[in-house]
Amino acid sequence: MSVHCRQVRVETGDGRRVSLSYPGILLTGFEDGNQVFERWVPFGAEPTEEDDERLVEALHEALVWQERPSGSGCHTGQQ
Repeated sequence: MSVHCRQVRVETGDGRRVSLSYPGILLTGFEDGNQVFERWVPFGAEPTEEDDERLVEALHEALVWQERPSGSGCHTGQQ
């Protein structure tokens, strides 16, 4: 898990390209030394309750994934 700003370039309605930066948390999962998933959870300077809920959900999913037995295949989210 790491906290940093993500840079994105978007095109405006008049055809200009602008660069935006916004903070978030990057959750990255590794298995046998290889990256197997990545999830970006953005949050604003003043996080909302929705931001908090999204982060809690992402952290829960990451912890459940981390605790599953190696090689168990697709995880359904149920124990």
